[in-house]
Formats: sequence, structure tokens, C-alpha cells
Amino acid sequence: MTRREAAWGKAHPAKRNLQSPIGNRQFCPIICLLAILGLCVTGFSAERICLDVDMLINVSGQRPAVELVDEQDLAGDPRHGTAAPPKTSYSNGWMNAGLYYPLAIVVDLGVEHEIGDICFFDVEGRGRLTVAYRDGDKWTTLFVDELKQYRKWARHECAVATRYLQLTFENPSAQIAELLIYGTALGKKPVARAPVEHEQPLMDAFIGLNGFVDDPIERIAACGTLREYHNWQWDEGNKDTAYAGYPDHELAWSPSWVSGPGWGWDFDAFYRQLQDAGVEVAPCLQGCALYAVGSDPNRGDDKPIADGADATDPQSYASHASYLFQFAARYGSSVVDDALLKLKSGQPRRSGLGLVRYIENWNEPDKWWKGRGAYFSPFELAAMCSADCDGHRGAVGETVGVKNADPKMKFVLGGLAIPELQYIKAMQLWADFHRNGDFPADVLNFHHYSNDAGGQSGRPTTGISPEADGLRERFQRIVEFRNRYLPGKEVWVSEFGYDTNPKSVQRAPAIGAASAEEVQGQWIVRSYLALAAAGVDRAQQYMLRDVNAGNTVKFNSSGLTNEKWNRHQPKRSWFYVATLRHVLGKTRFQREIPSGHDRVRIYRFRSADPACRYVDAIWCPTSNQGRVEDFALNVATSSPVILVTLQPDSPTGHQTKLTPNNGRVSLTVTERPTFVVVR
Repeated sequence: MTRREAAWGKAHPAKRNLQSPIGNRQFCPIICLLAILGLCVTGFSAERICLDVDMLINVSGQRPAVELVDEQDLAGDPRHGTAAPPKTSYSNGWMNAGLYYPLAIVVDLGVEHEIGDICFFDVEGRGRLTVAYRDGDKWTTLFVDELKQYRKWARHECAVATRYLQLTFENPSAQIAELLIYGTALGKKPVARAPVEHEQPLMDAFIGLNGFVDDPIERIAACGTLREYHNWQWDEGNKDTAYAGYPDHELAWSPSWVSGPGWGWDFDAFYRQLQDAGVEVAPCLQGCALYAVGSDPNRGDDKPIADGADATDPQSYASHASYLFQFAARYGSSVVDDALLKLKSGQPRRSGLGLVRYIENWNEPDKWWKGRGAYFSPFELAAMCSADCDGHRGAVGETVGVKNADPKMKFVLGGLAIPELQYIKAMQLWADFHRNGDFPADVLNFHHYSNDAGGQSGRPTTGISPEADGLRERFQRIVEFRNRYLPGKEVWVSEFGYDTNPKSVQRAPAIGAASAEEVQGQWIVRSYLALAAAGVDRAQQYMLRDVNAGNTVKFNSSGLTNEKWNRHQPKRSWFYVATLRHVLGKTRFQREIPSGHDRVRIYRFRSADPACRYVDAIWCPTSNQGRVEDFALNVATSSPVILVTLQPDSPTGHQTKLTPNNGRVSLTVTERPTFVVVR
């Protein structure tokens, strides 16, 4: 008899009736009395396991299933039929249900348990609920419940040893309320992980933007990092529907496939120019080469896998991972055997150019608005990242994946449209099961636009300030998760920003005498400051240029400059961001300084330049023309300090020398940040 059988007095773990008076329904008055009193008897000896939201992983990547565990202290015992009905029930809702359902919630108990009973409150909806347990490297079904009861407790007797349980809801009508699990731990839970300190980046690298190969270097250089939108098909095949592709790549960069007689984009030259200008490029390799989606131009955002392939199998992404190997081989720091290079005829044979340190493998893989073909579930994205990062630890091949070409290159997770930790937790679970816990990316990457509705849950009507949005607090939670569970990884916010068109749903509105362009500039600078204070490693504003400022559709007027046909003329925001980099470039965020005033915020940046001690950024975090006159700022020095104010026509701002009086200087604080440089 196994340990499991001995513990439960039976030979088969799935057998429903336990060999006990209660399990066999052999009641006597004494046993009934004990049951009514809620006392332990044979068959009910297992204790209720205290569940919390941190133990739940929403495998769909959607919001946490808080309602399943928010009433764990319910009085009574549902096994006896004495428990009160819970007040809250869980469903992810019908919005985009075709993407997320069947929806699975994994319960991680932290250590293996002998599970006795699983109870939940069946509410009004109907649908199939499947409960499984992790058995070795697979899921084994424990039971299926059609949820046909109406507002009653359901009890399922189980007898398995496992750490993980999985609840799969067939559709949004398959709803339950509180989940109660009874069992006994077979070991001690591991000690909670302590957060690992993460060094703040220099602001020079932190301050970034999004742009393209045809943007002027002098405008890009307002920031220290360029997230370069780079379509896969530009390097391979472009619009040639006869191009065969993988495994016989014919890649072109100098010039690219986007070229003609006597002209073409030259990425070798572009990346070198950026390097010479002190701008680090981080290519975002987005979309599919045509051959990867059956030469259908309407499927350019679909997953790069063959029709019918398993999207959760890293092997399905071999062609994409092979392309990333070739890209990393050319632009990374490691010289690769020339025989491994797959180039179009006439291309210079180069590798190890040392021009790129980061590669991002997709753009918004959770794009729900494009349908199931383009939407990656967390497990699907984890599988592609595993192939793209290192060939699924070599299992897909040695000439696929970024790190097989350049082990030093940093692999960036395709920027998620929704900054939801559940998505990352689900990817981490996949890595626990398939990579021995090795998360398949060096950088966690998110997008977020501050507005008055937010993301997928509603229709935003206007942009709001980063402070009103709680931008700092939102990303502090993600950074704290990183510090505790994924130490050493970077956190990026690779898209944020505001439009200036007055009818855009993502607009920066005019506020009093401040124009939309003025408010856009203020809020973008304040967003950088908020994200730095949150502990984010890089923030990349969307984007350098307007697409069409006269178009009311969101993101058409979000540029720091005018359109290409308007020669990238700078808007106020370009000058403000350039000044931000000029003033803070050699500093790191240190801490918030208490201002003593509810309408004044102060962030201190410690300088890495020995000629400067620190810089204080100071502003009103309001959106109503806030202004504080004669604010006394403690500078703890008797030497003159420099006040830098943002100007709508200067990339370095306006400098004023202030002489402290008793260690303080007096200044006017407004919603446009200013900077006090203490040497």
C-alpha cells in the first residue's frame, strides 16, 4: 500500500466514498451531533487550508480571481452543510470570452498536500467546471461539476497528494463563489522570498522613446534609448509572396528588403549612427514575415506558427526563433561562424557588430482587438519566448534563439498592452513546469496609457495626469513582484503618452491657459518622473513623431514632433523631454523628499557626476493650474544652486542661479516640473 493509500485507507485516489462512517453515509446520533457541532471525525479530520489571492494564478492572464478566496473565514463547515453562503462570486465576464475561455485558475499550495475535500458555493450560472491536480508533468482530472445546483454548497471528496490544483471554467456562466480546500501539508512551506535590491538605472538610459528607421537622429537624440519598431518582413521577404523563407532564410539589412535601385534602408548604418549619437537602440521585432502566415497580408499580427500547430509548443516557433538568431548574430557582440549566416545575395557578410544589446520579440502579444489568431495566451507567449530566447534551452536547436547567437544579449518580452501581473505569473508557472523555473526573458515589458477609464475594461474619454492615474503606485507593485520573485530582471514601460488632438480619447486636454501641447509636455515629463520613482528600468514614450495630428483617432497626435511631411518640427514636449535628459542624464532616482505641502511633490535624483551632488525635481501634482508661490526648498548648502526651468524652445531649459538663505531657496512651484541642481 502506498503512503497515499495508507493515509486514506483505500486503493484508488479517485474513488469517491471514503472508508469512514461519514464517507459511507453510516450516520449515528453521536456522529451527527459531532458533525453539527463542527468537530473533527474520521473523514473530516483534514483542516481547512487557508487560501489567499497570492496562491491563485489566472492562466488566462486576466485579473486575479480574488472572489474565490476573499471569504475564507466563513463560519461553519460546508462538508456538514452548515456554512453560510458567500457574498461574492467569480467570473471573468463575457467581454472577449472567446479569447479567455475555457479559463483556468491554478491554485499553488506552496508545498505538496494530501487533499481531502474541495468545496465551493454553486451560484446562479450553469456551465462545466473541471478540477484537476498536477500529477508529475501532467494534469489529471479529479472531477467535473456541471454546476446545476442553485446557491448551494458543493462538496467533492478527493484523495490525492499534490501541490497544484487547477479549476477550468467552461464559459463565463460557469460561476462559483468561495473555494474551500481541506487537506494536510506534507512538508513545510518554503520561507517567503525576501526582495532583492535592484540598482536604479541612470536616467540617461531610462529616458526613451519609440521611433522608426526613417526618423532623424537629431530628433531621436532627445532621449537616451530608442525602441525601434522593426517589422520582420523588412528583413525577410517584404511583400514577395513567392519568398519561401525558413529554413532557407535570405535575410537583408544593408540594404534591407525594403529597397529599390540605388536606395534602401540600411540598418547597419542607422544603428551605427545611433551609437555615435549616444542613443542605445532596442529593436522591437514585430509582426510576421509573409511566408509565416501563408502570404496573407491581413494576418501580419498573427502568431508565427503553421496552421494547426500547437501554440504552446516552443518547437512551433522555430522559424521565428531562427530569424532572431540571425538578427542577434549580426548585431550582437559575439562573432558567429560565417557558415551559419543566412543572407540574401549581395549582402555584406557581417556578424558581431556590437550595435544592439537588447532585442524585443513582439509588440503587444496580448492584443485582444485582433482576435484569437493574433492573441497570445500567457502559456503561448511563454512558449514563443522560450524558443526565441535560447531555443527552449537548446531543445529546438542550436541555431535558433537570441542567446545561442550572443549569450550576452538581453532578451526583452514583447510589450504587453495590459500591465497585468497575472499574465507574468502565468508565464512564470509555465516556466516552472517546462524550464525548471527559468523565466524566458531578461526584461518584463509593459504598455500603459493614463486615462479616465483604462485599458480593456472601458472606453477612455480623455487622458489624465500620471498622478491621478496612480502611475507610480501601479508600477511599484510590478517592481516589488520582480524584486521578490524574478530578481535581476529589468522592468520596462515601453509605451506611454498623450495625444494633442482635442478630440482624441487619449488627449492631454487644455487646462486653463495651458494648451494641449503644454499639458502633453508636462504630463510626459511627470510620467517619466513617476516611473523612475516606481523603480522602472526604462520608460519609452510613444512616440517621436505624429502620424497625422489632424486625425482624431488615438495615437495619431501623440508625437514629440510633427509629422514626417512637416519635417519633424519639435512640439513643446520634445524640448521638455530633451531638457529632462540634459538635467537628469547622469543621475539615479534616490527618494521622495517630504515637501510639507499637499500640492508640492519633490523627487531627489542622486548624481553620478562628482561635480554635482543631487538634483531635486519639484512640481504640483495637480491638473487645475496648481501654483504655490514662495515655496521654501531646503538645499542644505550655502553655495549657489541652479534652477532649471522647462522652456518651449530650448533643449536645455533656462538656468537661474539662486543663493540660499539659511540653507533654503524660494521658488514658485507649478504643474510644469522644475529642477534644482545642487553642486
